[in-house]
Order: sequence, then structure tokens, then C-alpha cells
Amino acid sequence: MKITFLGTGAAELYPGAWCQCDYCTYARTHGGRNVRFTSSIHFADKCLVDFPADVFNKAAHYGVDLLGTELLLCTHPHEDHFDPQMLYWRYKAYGADALPESERYAAPCARFGELPLLRVFGNRGVWARMNAIFENREVADYAMDFTIPQVYQEYHHAGVDFIPMIASHMEGGERGMIYLIHAQGKTFLYATDSDTYVERTRDCLRAHKVDAVIMEATFGEVNKGRGHMTLGRVWDEVRFFEENGLFNGEPQVWLTHMSPHRTPPYDLLCPMLEGTCVRSAYDGMTLEL
Repeated sequence: MKITFLGTGAAELYPGAWCQCDYCTYARTHGGRNVRFTSSIHFADKCLVDFPADVFNKAAHYGVDLLGTELLLCTHPHEDHFDPQMLYWRYKAYGADALPESERYAAPCARFGELPLLRVFGNRGVWARMNAIFENREVADYAMDFTIPQVYQEYHHAGVDFIPMIASHMEGGERGMIYLIHAQGKTFLYATDSDTYVERTRDCLRAHKVDAVIMEATFGEVNKGRGHMTLGRVWDEVRFFEENGLFNGEPQVWLTHMSPHRTPPYDLLCPMLEGTCVRSAYDGMTLEL
């Protein structure tokens, strides 16, 4: 299975858009893998986790075609993870394709031609943000449907089996979700945004084995509050996976969702992780499982 990291940064980007701290200055000066945009992945040919505003720009840059996307798994409604505006442009009025050429482009449409049905999964906050842009039109007019899943229940779509699990990350009184994903014979955990996993999530994970874990490291070396991982808490979760024998083969953990000022830039982070099973992902990286 091929996984492409379309972005590996936190909300403020990396370097921070307005920041002149040492880490941001280093990333701005050295560029390359030190520069990170908002986090999302494309996997199993036609699936996404999260949908930030710049997802199409990044997909085009990395040679990923999103036209055939059939599954979108949303972690939570924060704007750096879910911006529904580009979904609005899927709208097509019923019968528009049958109009004569002279009338077609006056129709209230953002596209012509057929798209595969895009199934979107997310919590109530994600639905509220998406529904707000639909202008009372049917979701079907966007070649989409939406499901608020039951956590810890298995779902199937587009050749993918996945289990939404509770994240340690709160928004508007509702927790986000992390996803255990199985496709093309491989299994991985995508866990951002989430702090230390709650016990019910750990119980679910204990019943499965994974080929890789994609885990956030937002707070890096700074012990800053809760809701996100520090590098120290990352190691706590790595020990959980190792002690419970949850890896298929050699353990591999990939870090994403890096915040500047707190997590060192790529060039400085990699030597810190050398010799361990934990590695830093970077924007545009392709992981083959």
C-alpha cells in the first residue's frame, strides 16, 4: 500500500507564518524537508485522511490525483484538518450535463461530468462545517454522502476497512477521532490530533496488529499542556505498542503534525531519532507498506 504525506505540519505551518524563532528561521533559511504544510495523507489509491484548504495544491505538487477520491476520513473540524470549501465546488445541478452547450455554462454548477461517490466520515463538528456551505442543497448533488460513525465499530468502503476511535483531543465538547486502517493487505494507525490514548482506544488497539503507526508530535520537546503529543509522550505510546506485541514485523513509527518553536526542524530532528523505530515524515514523502 502506498501512503503519500501531503502535509506534516501543524496549524501555524512550519516555519510559522509570522515567526522568527530559531527553529522557524532555520526552516525558512534551509527549506527542503524542513518546510511543512498542514497535515493530511493520501492512501490506497483513492482515499484521504483530513482535508485542509491547501490539499489540492499539495496533491498537484506531489503528483497525486484527487479526482477519483472515494473515501475521506476526518479526524476533527479544526480548520487545518478540515476546510470544506473545496467540497462545495463538487456541486452540479441535476440534469446539467444534458443541457445544450449554449446553456450549459449558465447553469448553477461548479463542475460537469461524473464523479465517483465520495463518502465522508467525521464527527458532528465536521458535519456542521460541511453542511453550512451546502446552501440547502442535497448532499447527493455534490456526489457525496456523510456518516457520523460509531466509534470502535468497523466500517468498509473503497476497499478499505477502518475503525474510528476516540482521540484525546477536544473541540466544542466533542472529541476528535483517530483511525485504524486496513487496506491492500496492510494495517496502519493514523493518530493526529491526539494526546495519550484513552484506555478504550488502547483496548481496541490491543485486538489488532499494525504494520506502521503515523503519530503526531505537535509539542516536541516542550511539555506544553494536553491535547497533543510531546516527544516524551510519543515514546510512552511506542512502548505501549511494543510491550503489547502490536507490530507486524519490525516496528515503524512515523511522526507528523509538527509545530514550530517546539519540535526541531527535520534536519535537527532526524539525528535525535537515529537508531530508533521512530522517524520523521516530511511533506511529499511516500511510504510503501
